[in-house]
Amino acid sequence: MAKPRNAVSNLKEYIPGKNPEKAKVIKLASNENPLGPSPKALLAIKKELKKISVYPDQNSLLLSRQLSKKFNVSEKNLVIGNGSDEVLQLIAAAYLSSGDEVLISRNTFSTYEFVTRLFDGNPVFVDLKNNTYDLPGFASKSTDKTKIIFLCNPNSPTGTSFTAAELDSFMANIPDNYIVVIDEAYAEYVESEDYPDSLKYVRQGKNVIVLRTFSKLYGLAGLRCGYGIAKEEIIKYLKMVKLPFGVNRLAVAAASAALDDKAFVKKSLKTNKDGKKYLYSQLSPIKTEANFICLDIKKSADEVFLRLMAEGVIIRPLTSFGIPNAIRVTIGTMEQNKKFVAALKKVL
Repeated sequence: MAKPRNAVSNLKEYIPGKNPEKAKVIKLASNENPLGPSPKALLAIKKELKKISVYPDQNSLLLSRQLSKKFNVSEKNLVIGNGSDEVLQLIAAAYLSSGDEVLISRNTFSTYEFVTRLFDGNPVFVDLKNNTYDLPGFASKSTDKTKIIFLCNPNSPTGTSFTAAELDSFMANIPDNYIVVIDEAYAEYVESEDYPDSLKYVRQGKNVIVLRTFSKLYGLAGLRCGYGIAKEEIIKYLKMVKLPFGVNRLAVAAASAALDDKAFVKKSLKTNKDGKKYLYSQLSPIKTEANFICLDIKKSADEVFLRLMAEGVIIRPLTSFGIPNAIRVTIGTMEQNKKFVAALKKVL
């Protein structure tokens, strides 16, 4: 039998949110947009279907141009990926050498640890403090072996975010040669006025990579499209390790159309805000800046997950995130939110 690399043998399989098997079951496990995709995105896909016999543009130029205008950066500051997950893998592939240390929160998105181990890096874990990132704790654990720091803001699964002042202080107290990755998958949902402008570090030429996705607010999780923004030198190396034609033309067309669908974005944000207000009135979750809530249920999350599934509601138990007595629940439509609350009160 052919043996894989040791790094591959020791990897843990990613555990996704469970998909519903019955029509009447509602899925509130993966932080998808409960309204579905943008109508303009669906129309763009329909128009693009006749072109699927032709390879997509290697650099997704149509989308890159739109994003460069939206964020006031050069197209050379952008890399489009098959989801922001691919960009995470590109970062590790381009910059990690065996033995390099990578700072990661102990309770966050598991792909950071996955790509670190895949490329023989050593993850160094930092505990959350008051359910959010402890940036001074990250700085204190850095060493001359540190290569990459992964930050998730807002954090999944807690929904909390660190402030602009906290990030400024952190950046001022770490060496310039570290690569700081700031994953902002949920940034569009943030209502806090002191949320950081992470792109200012990119414009200053810092080794900062900001990640965004079309999987959440824009409702395109099934098409896989995300992107990274960084200084030109970093983007050049990420593209060097990127497989050709990784982002299909339907994803690019849909993302481009969704980006321009202001009415859909506005409706999605209102749905989220209204749903959050309702859930706050019924439950006591951690204050969230995302499109989900994190709830300490004081008992086994895995057991509650099974009981809720029997009631027709799928949520995310946080055992795999290292929080065995908490659940994460996507903020859905008002009908979905009410069904979840009723089911939760029944099973607790």
